[in-house]
Amino acid sequence: YQMNIGIILAGGIGSRFGADRPKQYCKIFDKEMIWYSINAFESAKSIDDFIVVVDANEMKSGRLAKDYGVKLVQGGSTRNESFQNALDYIHENFPDCKNIIENNAACPMITPELIDEFIGLLDEYDYVNTAYKITDALGSYKDRIANREDFYLIQAPDAYRFPLIYKYFDKNSELCHPAHQLPLDTKEYRYFDYNDNYKVTYPEDIMIVEMLMNRRKNK
Repeated sequence: YQMNIGIILAGGIGSRFGADRPKQYCKIFDKEMIWYSINAFESAKSIDDFIVVVDANEMKSGRLAKDYGVKLVQGGSTRNESFQNALDYIHENFPDCKNIIENNAACPMITPELIDEFIGLLDEYDYVNTAYKITDALGSYKDRIANREDFYLIQAPDAYRFPLIYKYFDKNSELCHPAHQLPLDTKEYRYFDYNDNYKVTYPEDIMIVEMLMNRRKNK
């Protein structure tokens, strides 16, 4: 039996957020931000298991494991190192892993249905990116002029066929998105329909996410 495994990246310290704790543990509607990702992965029909990547302090305290009953993996000093640690853990503990999907704990709008859709797309594609068209003018440090039609934005979640990403991912790469390390002939699916995704970076973003969640509920 081949498994689908989820990864929640929650090892960041949220330096720009400026709270007394990492932003993923701040509250949205009386629940920790990370709860929304955990709940989505627990509820997704396609996911067999998932892991949460945390910093050394959180790993030592084990609070998340106690509070939520989740498997913890210690992250590294960079996002790439944390992702590598997650891949290594999956390779070791889930040898039958077929697909993975990762989400950032700072992106709490994720749903079980979205996770299932991404995993389903991996039957036909090598990886799936959450993509957004660029609606503003785009500048270029290098060429001064950039055509926005040549570019798109990428946000979490992203999903991969596990053997492929495990083979090609290198934590020492200067590239900051895992898909950019895959060979150019791999098949990408750009998912443009996740319209109310939002990454929390600053304290005022909490209000925006609560508004988006309310709007989704009222729909």
